[in-house]
Amino acid sequence: MDIMSTDPYSTRYSPSRSNVQIMGRNEKPDVIPGTDVIFAGHEGGGESAGNNEVVLIPQPTSSPDDPLNWSKTWKTILIVNQGVFVFVSIMTPLAISPLAIIFEAEFQKSLPEVNMLFGAAAITLGYANFLIVPAANLFGRRPVVLVCGLICILANIWQGLVTSYPSFLAARVISGIGAAANESIMPMVVADLLFLHQRGSSMALYFWAYFLGLFIGPIISGAIASQISWRWFFWVCTILQGASFIFLLVAHPETKYDRPTTSVAISSSSPGAMTPVPRAEKTGDDMMSSSSSEAQLPRRTRVTAAEHVASGRPSRAQFSLLPLRGNGYGRERREGVGVGAVLLRDVVSPLRILVGYPIVIWAALAMGFAANALLCLNLTQAQVFGAPPYLFSPDQIGYTNFAFAAGAVVALGTAGPLSDWIALRRARANAGVLEAEMRLPAMVPYVCANLAGMVVAAVGYQRAWSWEVIVIVGYSLVGLQVVGIPAIAIAYAVDSYKSLPGEIMIAATIVKNTFGFGMIFFFNDWAARSGYISPVLLIMALTCGFSVLGLCVFIPWGKQFRRWTKDSNLHTL
Repeated sequence: MDIMSTDPYSTRYSPSRSNVQIMGRNEKPDVIPGTDVIFAGHEGGGESAGNNEVVLIPQPTSSPDDPLNWSKTWKTILIVNQGVFVFVSIMTPLAISPLAIIFEAEFQKSLPEVNMLFGAAAITLGYANFLIVPAANLFGRRPVVLVCGLICILANIWQGLVTSYPSFLAARVISGIGAAANESIMPMVVADLLFLHQRGSSMALYFWAYFLGLFIGPIISGAIASQISWRWFFWVCTILQGASFIFLLVAHPETKYDRPTTSVAISSSSPGAMTPVPRAEKTGDDMMSSSSSEAQLPRRTRVTAAEHVASGRPSRAQFSLLPLRGNGYGRERREGVGVGAVLLRDVVSPLRILVGYPIVIWAALAMGFAANALLCLNLTQAQVFGAPPYLFSPDQIGYTNFAFAAGAVVALGTAGPLSDWIALRRARANAGVLEAEMRLPAMVPYVCANLAGMVVAAVGYQRAWSWEVIVIVGYSLVGLQVVGIPAIAIAYAVDSYKSLPGEIMIAATIVKNTFGFGMIFFFNDWAARSGYISPVLLIMALTCGFSVLGLCVFIPWGKQFRRWTKDSNLHTL
């Protein structure tokens, strides 16, 4: 399927001309962000014994403190730790849908007003990251995630004690602020810890943990409310959040590490020779403009997966409760950049990429609509299954979320590994060059799952089909797509702009949560007035439509979009 450029340069790849030979003709290198030499052994244009060696991107330093050099055990601990935090912290603010009927009676409010308790937390989850991501970039991931974990604990206690609707609403806002870290910190930690070819599975794990919290939370809340009291749901969440906080405190070292990066300049005195030069030392028009130029270094300077020994471990300093200082940390502080300038940069960056980067715009929309496909079913669960002919109790309504969780488990085992496998397989056939778009075909089955699942749910709701069909078929397929589509779309955006994982997540979360916040004001009333088919299938059409549009545009022309943004100063953040 030869639908895109086969080399990282503007000159088309030919087996008879290596990249070194091409650049030796004094042509300006055109290395595009998201285009990387991922397999070694292709410099001469032919197949070699080394052509299965995966080039590590980014290149690790020689320091054992570098998170890229940590052992597999420590990396696993960090990823699991973040997954637990994501699961627990998202469960409390977004798992109250089975309690809607109880809250209507307790606080004498309408269903849209009760849904505002959900919306207040959801909208805060998105916009609080305008503070959380800059803080994580400036002070480090560890202190920020610990502070957010503590806020979650205090907010849970407040929610367990509320006696009025306004107080409950305020507690939900504070809960959203603390839980907002789960929208951005784990993708940043994944980028800190793992090499490019390893990230697909961990991003799938992130979305699985995130949406599992949304799936399992309503099951827990409904069961506890039916058997004990709705307040005890928040006490259980307080206990779980406290356990997660302890886990973070003792086993979550700092992963932010500002490793030196190099670009490649062509020596005018020796055609065909390449010499690494610091990125900051721009030497003229022959300078490569790429966030991934380290992958283009001569083979003698590159480290491959076969050569890399991951046996390091975090240092004592990386467990500090305060921002780290010293070698490898605090680049902004060492360069004399003020806190205000860093905050302004990190607040503006998500807006810039959301407005001016088509790949990020599409990834944000694909993730947002896939997530809100789940939300539209969450919002209507109590409305449908609490009424005739079903007459489910709150705990029974909660149990329907097991189907979402089952679909998500399947996506966890398929989305990341499938997209990584497809990308590496196509890169091997493409002379060892990996294009970011190579993982996109893996999204197709999950788009089909959205189409089928939403149709079953919409028609089943409207015609009062057996709950087994709606839940087991419809909900399971929606659970499958809500992990698969975001995992692949966001991995594609991060592959394209590797220095901006936090900013990409802010942009995507803003789109997702703003649209979801708006839905709470009209979705239930629209469904009650016009039936379920129109509103549910509208969300399906938006999800499938934008996903297919992106696949049709970016698979053949994604590299051109990346070329248009390659000289942006955002690549040096």
